[in-house]
Amino acid sequence: MGLLIALAACNREDAAYATPSATFRTYKKALVAGDLDLLWSCLSTSYRNTVYKGDRAALTKAWQEHPEQLQTVLRQEITQEKPINNRIGYLLFDPATLSSPQASPFFYFIREPEGWKITTHLDSLFHQELEQAIAKGEFKLPID
Repeated sequence: MGLLIALAACNREDAAYATPSATFRTYKKALVAGDLDLLWSCLSTSYRNTVYKGDRAALTKAWQEHPEQLQTVLRQEITQEKPINNRIGYLLFDPATLSSPQASPFFYFIREPEGWKITTHLDSLFHQELEQAIAKGEFKLPID
């Protein structure tokens, strides 16, 4: 019995972040509720540091300055969830649910101790993990 309790204590992953799609649902829930603490928790450490310089107030300001983004995110519908390996993955959205034809149809994710977290294509750690996945044959870039 003690071993089961110890194992449960070591597993810090939250069900809200168990998969990329679960994290996206949590992200949408946070947006609807206006829960910026929950929204912040959906973002990877590198996303927080790269985009917001580690400043929660910058996140608040960004959402206050661009409230139209709420409807943009809420409208997005997932067409594919693709974990590339146990460290990185992405969601692909239905193009018809995007704000414009130029909008990226992807959300990128990296796995942290709490679970899958949203990151950006500018995340150098995500890029390193992607390069390693390609080298190991875990992912192949589509060739048009």
